[in-house]
Amino acid sequence: MAGAQRHGLVWYLIAAAILLEVAGVVAGRMGSDHTMLASLLICVATMALLAARLIPEYLTALLFFVACALGAFAPATVFLAGFASSAVWLVVSGAIIGAALRHTGLADRLGAMLAPSGEMAFTRFLWRVMLFGAFLMFFMPSSMGRILLMIPLLQATVKQIGLEPAGRRASAVMLAGIFGTFIPATSILPASVPNNVLAGLMDSTGIGAPSFSEYMLLHFPVLGMVSLALIACLLAFLYRGEATVSIAGDVEARAPMSPAEKRLAFVLFMTILLWATDAIHGLPTAWVGMLAAVTCLWPGNGLMPQQALRAVGLEPVFYVAGVVGVGTLIQYSGLGSELAGIMSGVAGFAMGSPWESVLLLSGAAALLALLVTVVAVPAVLTPIAENLSQSTGLTVEAVAMSQVMGFSTVFFPYQAPPFAVAIQSGAVSPRDMTKFCFLLACAMVVVVWPLNLVWWGVLGWFG
Repeated sequence: MAGAQRHGLVWYLIAAAILLEVAGVVAGRMGSDHTMLASLLICVATMALLAARLIPEYLTALLFFVACALGAFAPATVFLAGFASSAVWLVVSGAIIGAALRHTGLADRLGAMLAPSGEMAFTRFLWRVMLFGAFLMFFMPSSMGRILLMIPLLQATVKQIGLEPAGRRASAVMLAGIFGTFIPATSILPASVPNNVLAGLMDSTGIGAPSFSEYMLLHFPVLGMVSLALIACLLAFLYRGEATVSIAGDVEARAPMSPAEKRLAFVLFMTILLWATDAIHGLPTAWVGMLAAVTCLWPGNGLMPQQALRAVGLEPVFYVAGVVGVGTLIQYSGLGSELAGIMSGVAGFAMGSPWESVLLLSGAAALLALLVTVVAVPAVLTPIAENLSQSTGLTVEAVAMSQVMGFSTVFFPYQAPPFAVAIQSGAVSPRDMTKFCFLLACAMVVVVWPLNLVWWGVLGWFG
């Protein structure tokens, strides 16, 4: 009976979200005066569906595109802007490279290297995976690219140690790698998309882009290292008492690398090298990935099966394009300016208290990320940093940097496209991902935020 009631409630919620979408279409058809209302209705409905996961994420994104097109309140270049974004093409390239890793067997080989050589406590093994993810963030500048590369490797590792795919312990392995490479990356300038958006907008708005060392000194000691320690503690708490792990079955000497594995290893080496040196050559991260993807797809090289694209799950492409489209629509419709105006007014209440001002701005950024996702937070807040500086008495640089605490605190997976893509890959349980995400975010607010304020005080950022 309770199950039937819950099932009925789900359909009521879906119907309510669709009604909001329909209302948005109607408002959009009423003329340009109602563009903001139409955008608000459709964006709220879309983000609610993504947060609740009542229907598949790609279907929610397609519904968003259809509603925007039927409402005709924004040009297609706005709500379809995600398909031109680097995030989408990183998803495409990562999915193709992942398929090549599985097809050639290189994923199994690399996964075996990550697996323990003998018996190991499960918590220690999770820490090992977490540190592997953290290591990658210094060499690969995109969280999406790192996670899409790690998923097939960790799936192979799970297979090597005999865990049930997508089971509780297998999900724990995925969580260790995914969170280890994503959350601390917000403290390293080129390692995450929101960081790069923030730096670019600080430069274009006249604030001045921070240097790599300045950004790292300000954020890495607390947001980077302490958040990594929190992830380790949370993993140890949630998975305490689990049985030890070791390679399942008899350990056999692996055969020498096949020609296809060697070719793919060379492609991966060159790709990571180009990613790591992007500050020198300036090639876009996404298109370096696509160059590797095209190489993998090239006929006759043995890196992909004959029906290549059938081995590649492209559902996450629509999800990421939809999320980026929501952020673009919020900016186009003027909703971003309205949100900024509200924040500027609220920020005035904290005038004269720099600690409270930073906490308020960080909290506002974290709340804003619930609506526009973490990627769009800098796009909304950075252009009004000067106004917020006048309201709070903080320097404009401190106002801009306070966002980092906010967008590094992710309460739900839908806020960060790499997390949602990991769920859609089937490698991690949605329930486990959501639980870990929420608990870690709460722990960061309680532990990391106050410590970060102390660190800023030590560095003299409060004057």
